[in-house]
Amino acid sequence: MDKMIIFYEDSKQSCRQFAQKLEQYENVQCRKASLYRDQPLIFAKGSRIGLVFESSNGKVPDIISHVIWRIVAEKQESHMIYITGGSREFLALRRAREDMQARGYAVKYIYTGYILEKLPLEKNRFPEYIMESLKQNRENVPAKGKKEFSKKEIRKKLWQERKQYKNYKKKKEAADNK
Repeated sequence: MDKMIIFYEDSKQSCRQFAQKLEQYENVQCRKASLYRDQPLIFAKGSRIGLVFESSNGKVPDIISHVIWRIVAEKQESHMIYITGGSREFLALRRAREDMQARGYAVKYIYTGYILEKLPLEKNRFPEYIMESLKQNRENVPAKGKKEFSKKEIRKKLWQERKQYKNYKKKKEAADNK
């Protein structure tokens, strides 16, 4: 894997911890997004871009949005977004991906805490899994146009996944309140 620059929301502890774990890997550089608040352009040529942030009611944090709209990077590379948690994280993920696509950047690696917890991995192995996916070019965003299932099957699968996600969020909120 080539060089990777990760911009993370440094006001959230979960993002800081995740960035510290990722920074231990070779060719990975983590940068606080708040340091680029006043910069009109953010240069990251010759590398992949990674965004790490926490969703706040389905919105991309302003500082991360600023980075997305000011970044100058490789358009041919596949970039990464990881949402550590928060409320309505899938909506925030979609918004961040759409903003990146509007700028011409391909986001082929998307992760949330929920997606990774569904895998049979321990929480401390999430960074290892993500870095391994990046090294082996295991993109987890399907290409448009591939139809392996009928629309009815897709709707059914999405409905089941939505129910599982709601149960997951309820359990997580209950555990946090204890």
